[in-house]
Amino acid sequence: MTAELIRWRGGPGAGKSTTLIEYVRSEVDAGTKIGDIVVMTFSRSQAADLASRLHDAVFPDAPAKEVLRLCATIHGMALRACMTAGLIEDPRQQVIQPGDRRKAPIYQAFMNERGLEYDPLLGTDEDEDRSRADLPTGNALITLNAYLQATLCGPEEWRKAVADLGLGVSNLVGSVEDLLRAWAAYKAERGLFEHEDYVRLALDHELPPPAPALFVDEYQDVSPAQNALIEQWINHPDTRRVYVAGDEDQSIYGFRGCDPSLFLSLAAEDRGARPDGSRPTSHRCPARIMETAETILGHPANVSPCSRKGQVHHVRPGNAETLARQVEVAVKYARTKEERQPVFVLSRFRKGAGSLARALSAAGVPCGDIKPGRVRFWTSARIGRSRDSLEPTTISPWTLKTAIARYLAGCDIDPIPANEAEALALAALVGKKRSAALTDLRIKANQGPVRLGDVYAWTDGRQGDRIFDRLNMRPWLVRQIRACLAREARRGYEITPEMVKVDTIHAAKGLEAAVVLLHTGYLKGRLDDLRMPDRRAEERRVYFVSATRASHALLLLDYGEGPVCPILEGVGA
Repeated sequence: MTAELIRWRGGPGAGKSTTLIEYVRSEVDAGTKIGDIVVMTFSRSQAADLASRLHDAVFPDAPAKEVLRLCATIHGMALRACMTAGLIEDPRQQVIQPGDRRKAPIYQAFMNERGLEYDPLLGTDEDEDRSRADLPTGNALITLNAYLQATLCGPEEWRKAVADLGLGVSNLVGSVEDLLRAWAAYKAERGLFEHEDYVRLALDHELPPPAPALFVDEYQDVSPAQNALIEQWINHPDTRRVYVAGDEDQSIYGFRGCDPSLFLSLAAEDRGARPDGSRPTSHRCPARIMETAETILGHPANVSPCSRKGQVHHVRPGNAETLARQVEVAVKYARTKEERQPVFVLSRFRKGAGSLARALSAAGVPCGDIKPGRVRFWTSARIGRSRDSLEPTTISPWTLKTAIARYLAGCDIDPIPANEAEALALAALVGKKRSAALTDLRIKANQGPVRLGDVYAWTDGRQGDRIFDRLNMRPWLVRQIRACLAREARRGYEITPEMVKVDTIHAAKGLEAAVVLLHTGYLKGRLDDLRMPDRRAEERRVYFVSATRASHALLLLDYGEGPVCPILEGVGA
């Protein structure tokens, strides 16, 4: 190995990314040019965040696009290397992935030829609402293939991979290897690549490193194939220094082949947390929360708690109304903090997150998501009173709610934002009346402020509460808006959808919130998976990640009829 290799270990809130940024600064101070630096991490959102921070802290005079280009995922950097080498020419056409609706026909055609059941809307996320054993056969085959590629295994090793993943392909026992080879041939004939394919392509062609100075964040999330590619770059004569940062206790992507031991096995100089027990201090996690998180994890973390004590409670709301009140208390508490952080409501699976978001919305507490498109109760709804009569036009229920609040409380001369006036016109009017109102709105918006008097005129006078009866929206949505307005009147302040984020634990990785409500429910069909030591260890890490998102308070949340995850039984009681 020719390159100097430095490893920085640190638990949640220990400043791993900040430390990497300081290492970049030290490289620049020593004379390394921006074009000789590449920073890699696990997700595109993390790469974008690192680019923004690097632009502010290290490269303030460089164009933002130039700084953004030096930051990418490991997959992205492998793809870039393959494109530079001419191995992949048009990634928009050649790169495919499960769950992408635009590429679904490619997968579907292969499955149809072989009579395999396939759901084109299913991706490969770990938080899907079914056990891996219940995946349609075609989806199971694609998941199996990705895992084999990521773990540098051949099709003949499929039986071990099936056991590792808990997949259900028993009805294909005699043909799994043939199907895997057929899928590889199918892609090769068409010049198609899945994400793991071009990592293997860069590895097999021994493509050179993207820069002399390499920085890799979240190294605990690399797969064996990614690790092999980075080690190949470490050993390349053009590489001078490599810095890696991570925390093996936060490795939660085993279903993609990621292995925390890879991070620890690098022959690197250790900094941050050391084998002698020394460890950095978390800027996020207080003592009480860290104590609970370590109970979940089963051993001490790679970080010491900050000076705050923090709070941990176990709450058991019996219905949607008491759940809503609990979240309101959490929001009120979070509002007292200087950071004004949101409240996270996290569930292990999408089904649990969806149930919680639905209950909160119906009770009148607005909520959003972390990963866009998961929770749409307050972002987008089609106009129409029933499923059979929905129009293509969509409006924001939150914008409609604010418009109605203004409509009920204001007077003729009060201004109303044009987007709120438009939402109300779209929702309350039909046919020629709607067209006339929208035309009038455009004219008035160009001339000056739109006023409530204009809106009252469109609705045949001030309707008061009767405006709800005029809404051409589904009844559940009208009830949701009325409940929201009633709760606002009682509490005396507004809760926006951005203040309450309901999503899965995996979606929240790398983020923090003042208060985290951690749903204890688990999928009954996945309980058997916890009997496997490796799977149970990873689930401990998953829940450790969720608990350590909290900077001030952690609430263990029993809600719904599903079983409690055995790992959380007795925690926070």
